[in-house]
Amino acid sequence: HANHYSVEETSVRFVHLFAASLLGPAASLSGAQPVALTLSTGNTPLDRKVLEEVSAEAFRRIGLAVKIVSQPSERSLQEANQGSVDGEGLRVEGLDSQFPQLVRVPESFVGISFVAFARDPSVRLTAGWADLPRYRVAFVHGWKMFEANAIGAKVVQRVDKAEQLFLMLDAGRTDLALYTLADGQAMVRSMGLDRIQAVSPSLKDVDMYLYLNRRHEALVPKLVRALRDMKADGTHARIVTAVRASK
Repeated sequence: HANHYSVEETSVRFVHLFAASLLGPAASLSGAQPVALTLSTGNTPLDRKVLEEVSAEAFRRIGLAVKIVSQPSERSLQEANQGSVDGEGLRVEGLDSQFPQLVRVPESFVGISFVAFARDPSVRLTAGWADLPRYRVAFVHGWKMFEANAIGAKVVQRVDKAEQLFLMLDAGRTDLALYTLADGQAMVRSMGLDRIQAVSPSLKDVDMYLYLNRRHEALVPKLVRALRDMKADGTHARIVTAVRASK
């Protein structure tokens, strides 16, 4: 029966679809369902899970739903800037200057550590980024933190997938694999590469944020309020702790 519509039903469905096409990705076809925004991410698995669970709760509190899609890091930003998706995360602050159609939700989702992983236990990075010119480094293409700070290294290699970083490091084709601490440790364990260790201290500890396409600018203060409420009532800490324990 679902495929046999009366003329009236068909025209109503067409109007809904046409309206949705005008309104873009955030449109909802049914008044009963909350409007769903599509957020794109190039994040590592644990950060993606934080984005997914924290944003699901924050958006629910302001009466909206959210859908997360994974894309390569650079393309993910471009699509959000162009408006093909509604937003992008999680990212460091300051990207709105490079991507003028993005606006940051200025309340952090999670704090993470950017680190170097090495196979050689004698590697020391006491001066942080300033020590990188002594080494060959590799990182995932499109990671802005490393694009901005690691290009002075002796050799810079960009890869498409994190697994390649750690395989290159294990094979001695690079000296340092640049990544995030929790996800890197989880990946090294899952790949059985026990000679690879994170170099301490971290290169940079940062807060990570959600960016929305400017057409959703009106949602920013509402989301900030929802995130602050989640931190105040303990929901945020519960989510992040559970995600980190799941690795």
